[in-house]
Amino acid sequence: MRRRKQWVHPTKRVSRAITSNQQGSIVVEAAIVMPIIVFVLLIFAVILSLCSAQMALHSAANQSVRQLAAHIYPVELARVQAAAAAGNAIPSGPALPVPLPNWTDIAAEAAEWLPNPTGEFVSSVLRGDFRPVQNMAATELGRGVIEPFVRQYANTSLLRPERINLKRITLPDLKNKEDLYIAIELEYEYPFKVPFINKPIVLREQSYERVWLSDAIGAKTTDPNTGEKANVSLQIVTIEPSPLRPGNKATVVVKTKPGEVVSLEVAYKSGKSQAKHLGKATADENGYVKWTWHVSGNTTPGIWELTAETPDGASSVSKHFSVEKKGVVSP
Repeated sequence: MRRRKQWVHPTKRVSRAITSNQQGSIVVEAAIVMPIIVFVLLIFAVILSLCSAQMALHSAANQSVRQLAAHIYPVELARVQAAAAAGNAIPSGPALPVPLPNWTDIAAEAAEWLPNPTGEFVSSVLRGDFRPVQNMAATELGRGVIEPFVRQYANTSLLRPERINLKRITLPDLKNKEDLYIAIELEYEYPFKVPFINKPIVLREQSYERVWLSDAIGAKTTDPNTGEKANVSLQIVTIEPSPLRPGNKATVVVKTKPGEVVSLEVAYKSGKSQAKHLGKATADENGYVKWTWHVSGNTTPGIWELTAETPDGASSVSKHFSVEKKGVVSP
């Protein structure tokens, strides 16, 4: 006996067709949208990781430069003692059959037993390898001592210490004591390359710290009456604010003789500043000279130099200062 075909109302047929079409469209939309969502989430995760790595690198630079600044004082004591010993050297006597080694070499080898980086600093001073206001990142002191010293302050949960490289380090001028800042610049190669161009992402961070030592002797100039050199006070008292901010005002105060004419020059990466209110100024009755100028909003962040000198150029004093953008936490 044949069964009769069940009759289906046309409206039900249409609804079933619509339902099947909707299910199919949902699958297609999910297949298109899900990769885009995953890609956006991946980019967001990379950005968060980059920000965390940048902050960790900033913290490592700050902590290491503070520790390095704290180790400079024993280096200054060693330099003073070495200079005093050189001035009181024993006169040469009869020649010995076996020449004795230089006392500075012996002291330098003994200084290496001190904890790092103090030992290497003292050894470099005694050997004459301590070069201030120069980039010593590529030297043996920079690669062999400072770089491993900096890496120990890296947060291992956010950074790989072996990827941190010392880009630049400048040491303070212990002899003239005109530039008493120690500055370092670190580079970190992020373990993720830019897609399609296959270039690494390199993070950079710099930090500086003042080394607190005894004040320098006043700059020397020539006395026009006697023709002999005499000490003339010419000292940079303050630089405010610290660090300087692009787009804001800055103030420098210099101490000299009352009525003395002093010229101020500020040098950035692009060259000498052309800002108003710089240049020549006359000291007041107390010997203070003050300049206030506007720091351009396009000023490149970094460590730059300003110089105060007399019109004849016989007396001058320089000092480094830092420029940082707003929102950057200074050490």
